[in-house]
Amino acid sequence: MRYGTPKFVLIVTVAYLIVLFALASGLFNAIIEGGRQSARSFILPSRSVQTIGETIVTIMILFMGMVGAFLLYRSGNAITPKTQQGLLAAGFAVIMISLMLGFRLIDFKV
Repeated sequence: MRYGTPKFVLIVTVAYLIVLFALASGLFNAIIEGGRQSARSFILPSRSVQTIGETIVTIMILFMGMVGAFLLYRSGNAITPKTQQGLLAAGFAVIMISLMLGFRLIDFKV
């Protein structure tokens, strides 16, 4: 008999990931420094100051990278080689897209 993950554990895990990614993407910097800047632009051309919008975009980019890593993990548990190759390719593609988006965001700031 297979036991599923309790909903409480799933909720705590998702909340933990959201808080971790929010802190990793610079939430405190956006709250402290971004509030002082005028809200006329979405991306501020400074590496030391960011807006809440940039923080939200960075959180989404981090979640995309996590989904790519999860696809790579699932490819190791695939039964057929075709499924394994598809998950492996999709995982690397999603990770590459998230890396390109992250570097593009940094490029806009410089």
